[in-house]
Amino acid sequence: MSDMAITGLLLLGLFALLGSGVWIGLTLAGVAWIGMELFSSRPAGDAMALTIWGSASSWTLTALPLFVWMGEILFRTKLSESMFKGLAPWVNALPGRAPFLQRCRVRRQPPAPPSAR
Repeated sequence: MSDMAITGLLLLGLFALLGSGVWIGLTLAGVAWIGMELFSSRPAGDAMALTIWGSASSWTLTALPLFVWMGEILFRTKLSESMFKGLAPWVNALPGRAPFLQRCRVRRQPPAPPSAR
């Protein structure tokens, strides 16, 4: 089988699985497994297990959930809001005056009483 025929067959399988509603990660793994089983002499299960485990167990991936967690902590504790309010007087003298800090100076209005709604 030529390389173009193999590529077309795998792309057809990819689009068929995606079109049927299978998740993207499962589709990519499934097409890779089919390609390795049909067109390679290397055992697909062993090769894919080592590759997936090797990439998933690296310390590089720990930064992403920690970054999301840090954002949640800053959001929930209002720490970022107080930090921006504290930085506003220092950066207002700079050219451009940090437009994202301008909204920190706007006072929040109390909610309307239930009778006014």
